[in-house]
Amino acid sequence: MEKLRYNDLILLRIKDKLDKGKQEYGGDLDPNDGRDWHKEALEEVFDAMVYVAAKLIQLEGKKWEEKVKNQK
Repeated sequence: MEKLRYNDLILLRIKDKLDKGKQEYGGDLDPNDGRDWHKEALEEVFDAMVYVAAKLIQLEGKKWEEKVKNQK
């Protein structure tokens, strides 16, 4: 069996995301649906930053808890 390449895995993740969106919203993405796509993208990037920061805090654990206590 051939090993999957990272690009193939990335494409599978994107396809999965599009399929879930299609199921949730009832159709394909419509780039002309009136949304402000720049604003939508920025909001998603901000959400991702929060998720990454939360994961870093989780991984670093006690170090961050001490920083918060010392700020009070």
